[in-house]
Amino acid sequence: MTELNFADRLAGLGSKRFSMLRPAQAHVLQRFAEVDHGATPDIAVELPTGEGKTLIALLIADWALDKGLSVAYLTGNRLLATQVQTEACALPGIDVHRFESGYYPGAHLSDYHQAQAVGAMNYWTYFNHRPRVEPAELVIFDDAHLAEQPLADLFTLRIPRAAGGGTSLYREICDLILQQTSAAYPTLQALRDGTTPPGSPPELITFNDWSVVSSSAADSIGQSPIVATGPGHFAWRSIGPYLERCGVLIGPTSIEIRPYHPPTQTIPGYAKSKLRLYLSATIGEPGDLQRRLGVQRITAIETPEELRTASTGRRTFLISPLTDEPSESEAMEFALDQASAAQCDGPGRVAWLCASHYEADKVESRLETESSAIYRLRAGDDTQLDAWRASEGGHLVTAGRFDGMDFPDEVCRLVIIPSVPAASTEFERFVVAYLSDATFMRHRVGQRITQALGRANRTETDSALYIGLDPAFSGALADSSISASFGSDVRAVVRTALDLHDSGWDGVRAAAEEFWRTHRTAGQPPQGKSDPQRRRPGRAVRGMHTESSNDEVEAVTSLWIGDYTGAARQAGAAAEALAASGESEHSAFWRYVQAHALFLQGGIRDAAAAISQAMTAAPRTAWFVRLARTADELTGETLAPTVNDVLFLRWDQWIREVGAGKLPGRVARARGKLLGSHDERAEALEVLAPLCGAEGSRPTGQSASDALWVWTTPRKGHRRVWEIKTGTGPDAVPREDINQLLGQVKAEESKHPAAKVIGCLLTVLTEVAPDAAAASSELALLHIDAIETLFDEMASRFTNYVSAYGRGSAKERGMARDAVESTLPQHDWLSQLLSPSHGKLRRRQDVVDLFRKTRA
Repeated sequence: MTELNFADRLAGLGSKRFSMLRPAQAHVLQRFAEVDHGATPDIAVELPTGEGKTLIALLIADWALDKGLSVAYLTGNRLLATQVQTEACALPGIDVHRFESGYYPGAHLSDYHQAQAVGAMNYWTYFNHRPRVEPAELVIFDDAHLAEQPLADLFTLRIPRAAGGGTSLYREICDLILQQTSAAYPTLQALRDGTTPPGSPPELITFNDWSVVSSSAADSIGQSPIVATGPGHFAWRSIGPYLERCGVLIGPTSIEIRPYHPPTQTIPGYAKSKLRLYLSATIGEPGDLQRRLGVQRITAIETPEELRTASTGRRTFLISPLTDEPSESEAMEFALDQASAAQCDGPGRVAWLCASHYEADKVESRLETESSAIYRLRAGDDTQLDAWRASEGGHLVTAGRFDGMDFPDEVCRLVIIPSVPAASTEFERFVVAYLSDATFMRHRVGQRITQALGRANRTETDSALYIGLDPAFSGALADSSISASFGSDVRAVVRTALDLHDSGWDGVRAAAEEFWRTHRTAGQPPQGKSDPQRRRPGRAVRGMHTESSNDEVEAVTSLWIGDYTGAARQAGAAAEALAASGESEHSAFWRYVQAHALFLQGGIRDAAAAISQAMTAAPRTAWFVRLARTADELTGETLAPTVNDVLFLRWDQWIREVGAGKLPGRVARARGKLLGSHDERAEALEVLAPLCGAEGSRPTGQSASDALWVWTTPRKGHRRVWEIKTGTGPDAVPREDINQLLGQVKAEESKHPAAKVIGCLLTVLTEVAPDAAAASSELALLHIDAIETLFDEMASRFTNYVSAYGRGSAKERGMARDAVESTLPQHDWLSQLLSPSHGKLRRRQDVVDLFRKTRA
C-alpha cells in the first residue's frame, strides 16, 4: 500500500540526516507494512544496538499520526525520552513533546491528545494510578522489557521485612498464617523471625490458607503506614478489593502480594490503545515478553543476521576464575582494583548491575567502606542516574535492571555484574527453587546477561570491560539452555570469558591490564581460542518457548476480573501445553492456578481434582510434595509436617550454582582438608554445611568465629557458631576455649535474638577439663572424628543424589530424592546433632547411631 511505503515516507520528510533506510530498517518496516494491524495489534521488533530502532519507531509514529491515531513513545528514563525528541528534530514534520513528572505544558498535551504530535515519556509517567496523559492509540515500548517493572508495580504490594515500618506488618501477616497452619510451611516461622539465610526461597501461601486469613490481613494492611502514607498506597488501592485473587509470597526480605502475571489488559493505557509496538535489541521469546508484561499475544519481526551491520565497539568480559566455594572478598577486591584502573583511565564511573535489592544493598554497604560516591538507581527516579553521569568516579548501583540504560563513550567503561541474574523478584525466586523445569527462567538469564553486556557498548567507538564476580557464571555461560538466548556477537565475548576462566586469577588480571592498556587503540582484541576451520552444526537445543504464555496471561486476566470459569479453562490449557513439552513442574503450577480459580468459584472438590490431575505419577520434588499437601488439605486429610524439603532445595540450589560435574570433586577436596590446617578445616566446614542442608560461611573481622552455619526448621531459624581448635597442647579442652566460644555466641545472639544460636567447638582433644565442662552446658562439643563421620555419611548420600540427578528434570530429581530420602536420619536430625552436649564430647559413634535412625 502506498501509505505504508516507508522509504517514500522518509524521502518526503526531506531529512538531511536520514536520507535513506538501512537494509535492516527497510526489512523491518516492510514486514510491519504487511501485517494486518487489526488482527495483530501487538508487534515486537528486535534490532541490534546501532541499527536504528528509533528511526523505525518515529516513521511508524508519523504514519499513525497521519491516520489520526495518538502516539505515546515510552522509554526507560528521562534521558532516553530526550534522545527520542532530539532524533525527531532531524525529521521535519514529526513533532515530539516530552512529558515528565511536573512538566505537562497545556499546548503540548493538547497536541498529543489531538494526534498532532508524539508524546515521549518514561514508563512510570504513562503507567501509573493517576496519569496526566490520556491513553494513546499507538503505544511504542522502547527497551520493552523495562515496562515489566512499572506494570508489575501497579499490582504488587511489597511489604519489606525491615525499614519504613514494614517489619511489624510483615510479622503480623506471618503470624496470621502460622495460627492457621505451620506444618505446610517449613521455613515460615524462621522467615517471620528473620533467621533464614538471605538466599532462602520464598514460601507460596496456598490460596485456601490465604482465603481464611485474607480479611484479617486486609485490616492489618489498611492500618499500616506502608499503605497509609508509604510506597504501597497506590498498589493497595489496586489489589485491596481483589486480595483473594492474588498470589502471596513470603521471602526473607519482603512479602509480595500480586497476581501471577500483571493484568495489564485491564489498564486504560493499554486497553484503550489500538496498536502496540515493542522495541528491543533482545526481544528474545515473544511469549515470555507477553508473560512478563501481561499483554496480548505478540508477533515478532526479526532481522536476518546478514542485514545486521552495526558495530558497537570493543567488549571484554571477565568472570571469576574461582572453582571452589566463592571468596567474596577476593572477587570484590579484584572489582575494586578495576574501579581504580577506570579512574586512572578517565572519569572512572562504574555501573553495578545487581540481581536484587538485597544484593544491591550489600554492594552499597561494601562501597561505603571505600568512601565511594554511590548513586542508587530506583524505579521511576532518574535523578540519581543524572547525578552519576555528572560525577567523577561515581558508582551507580541498580537492582534488577539490565536494559534501558545507555552508557556510551566516556560515560562508563566498567560494568560489574555481582551475580548470575537468575531472579529479581520473589516470584522469580519461587520459580527457580520449585519449578526448575520452567525453561522461560533460563531464557531470562541468558537475555539479562546479553542486556548487561551491552550497556556500555552503544556505538562503534565504544570500549568497555564487564566483570562477572560470581563463580557460578562459568556454569551458566556454558549451559546450552541459557546460551541459546545469546546473539552471535555475545557468544564470541562469552567464549573468550570461558577460555580465560581456566587461567586463574593471574590470567584474569592480565586480561584486565591488557584491556586498560589497549582499549583505546584501533582494532579488536583476540577472541580467545580460534574457532576450528570447520564449523559443525552443533547440538540442537530444545526450543525455549512453549506455547503456553497466551493461556497463562489470559488465565490471570480472567481470574483478576472474576471470570473464574474462563480462568480455570485457560489455566488448564496452559498446563496441558507445558505437560506436552516436558515441563511437569511448571505444568503443575498452572494446575494449581486452575485450582485457585475453581476454589474461588466455590468448588473445593473441583479444586482438589485439578491438583490431583497434576499429581498423576508425579515425581517427589519439593513442588509436588507441596501440591500433595494442598490436595490433602482441601479434602480434609490430616496434615503431616513437610520433611526434608529444605535439604533437597539446598542441594538443588548448590547443583545449579556449581554444576553437578564439579561438585563431587569439590566435596572430595573439602574432605581432604578436614584434617589439615586451621583454615583448611574452616573451608571443609563451609562445604559440609550445604551437604547438611545449611548455608555455610566464614565470617570476617576482629574476633569473628571460624565458620557459621544457618538453616531453618518449621519451628525455628538455627545458627551455629563454630570455633576450631587444632592444637594438642593441653590434655583436655581448656576453659579459655569455652570462654572464647561463649563470647562469640553472645555476639551472634545480640545480632539475631530470635534465632536458636548455639556454639560448636571442634577439637582433636578427647577429654574436657572439669571447669570447661561445667561452663559449656549450652555448647555443642564435637571431636573431629564425629565431623569426619558426618561428612562421610552426608557426602555418600549427596553423591548418590548427584548421580541420579542427570540433567535435573523433575522426574530425575524426584527419583534422586526417592533414592536418598529413606537413608536420611529422622526429621530435625541436624538440630539434634548440634544441640548442647552438656559438657561431653560427641564422637563418631554418636553420629553412627543418629544415622541408624533413618526413616526406613
